[in-house]
Amino acid sequence: MLRHYLLLIPLILTTIPAGYAVDKQLPTAQLKAMQQKAANNDLQAQLELADRYYKGDGVAQNYTQAAHWYQKLAALGVANAQLTLGLMYAKGDGVKRDDTQAVHWLMQAAEQRMPMAQYLLGVANAEGHGVKQDLIKAYMWFEIAAAVENENAIAARQALIKKLTANDIAVGDQMATDWWMRFHN
Repeated sequence: MLRHYLLLIPLILTTIPAGYAVDKQLPTAQLKAMQQKAANNDLQAQLELADRYYKGDGVAQNYTQAAHWYQKLAALGVANAQLTLGLMYAKGDGVKRDDTQAVHWLMQAAEQRMPMAQYLLGVANAEGHGVKQDLIKAYMWFEIAAAVENENAIAARQALIKKLTANDIAVGDQMATDWWMRFHN
């Protein structure tokens, strides 16, 4: 199921500059200038390069280069980069597939209140990808993401409820409340 939801990666990436059509190559001088800015720690240039390499937007698609830039940004705490890097580890795009690393980066993004990361952590816990399978923890993550109306989380939570006892749901609700209070204050 987690692999199925990894198809959502293109929806998560949000930084496409206006005026550039996918597959239209950037002029060499413009690409070099962007690469130079990125090398000089310009975060916006790094994010733009990462997104462009991931999508093949204006440059040849290169997951390894995308992962390089996302890794730098994720380490600096950029939530979108953490989310995307987690998805790249889950799929093995530009990095060696590693569910543990995927969960690590999704957790970093989830702690920054990214509902898609929270939802994907629910999927990981429900299926045991990168973590020991834990349906109560999966419920907790779905509940957290559903609280901000993530449609996937709402549907997944409803499907999972059928597998849980009333006590499991109460425990999951308390875990979600505790998490919410910790990260939303």
